[in-house]
Amino acid sequence: MKNKLIKTISNKLFYILLISFFINGSILKAESEGKIEDILINEYNMSILSVDQNDQSLSIITAVKILNKSESPFVPNFSDVAKTGMNFIRFSLPEGFYDLYVETDLPSGNLIEMPNGFALTSDIPSGSFNLIFSYYVKYNSSKFNFPLHFPHGAESFKIIIPEESGIIKGEKLSFDKNIEISSKRFNEYTGIKYSNGEYLNLEMENIPSSFLKKISTSLNFQIINLIVIIIMVNIIILFFGIKYYKNIRKKNA
Repeated sequence: MKNKLIKTISNKLFYILLISFFINGSILKAESEGKIEDILINEYNMSILSVDQNDQSLSIITAVKILNKSESPFVPNFSDVAKTGMNFIRFSLPEGFYDLYVETDLPSGNLIEMPNGFALTSDIPSGSFNLIFSYYVKYNSSKFNFPLHFPHGAESFKIIIPEESGIIKGEKLSFDKNIEISSKRFNEYTGIKYSNGEYLNLEMENIPSSFLKKISTSLNFQIINLIVIIIMVNIIILFFGIKYYKNIRKKNA
């Protein structure tokens, strides 16, 4: 009876220790993983490389410095967004972007494109890392609006545009200086201290556009069709008029 009691107590103790191990293991694992709040954007540098007036498109490249201030790696969670929220690193892009290219020195992972940006599935170890992404986007007439979102904030923001390609406006943003890169002059605008979730409602105004584009955007499509039809009718009338005049001259000769 005594041996049986000892055996029962030993079994119970084993299960208690086993459960305790798994609970403590889960706690230790949770404590060893960084949090999304530990991810900071130290620098957000955006460059509008060129303005294509004929195609009405902008070529944009952005360089970002990411910092995980925790000693533990941050592991993104895509499986339970309803409970954890957007527990992954993401970046804002203008609606209608295309030809997105991303390069980073983060550990290997995947890219998830969304209508207004992209997310990274990479783990983020402790320390500082770099991310570069480029894309194209169309603009309408002489204006481009981009509600740039900073999900993780930004300590500093910088944007440069080619000289005489327009002016930039946005929250906490001001003109800083003119710079020269590879014999090409740019205007530089800067801003600081953007908090998590803040928007920099970026506006680019007075963008130059070609003469033909100005005409085509200012005229209604139906009016353009009507003008083309009138021109074609006049050409046909002129053609038959000349032919009729030549026939009359031959008869009178």
